[in-house]
Amino acid sequence: MSKKKAARPDYLTIDYGTLGVMTIDEFRQALWTDLAVLRDLHNVRYVSAPKLKVHISDRFGDRGPLRRLEDGKPI
Repeated sequence: MSKKKAARPDYLTIDYGTLGVMTIDEFRQALWTDLAVLRDLHNVRYVSAPKLKVHISDRFGDRGPLRRLEDGKPI
């Protein structure tokens, strides 16, 4: 009796929630680092239907303001 190989999921989830509240620059660096790991260590060359969901907060982790660049009005 042979064992069946486990099916690989169709997508990959990278959870940054464990890092807590971070600046947008820290988040950008984390993204670039993980993309480089996927490319260099796992030989990922193409992606389809990527999705980015960001919870915007202030430095304390409370829901942060999101404002228009042109006039500063809340969105």
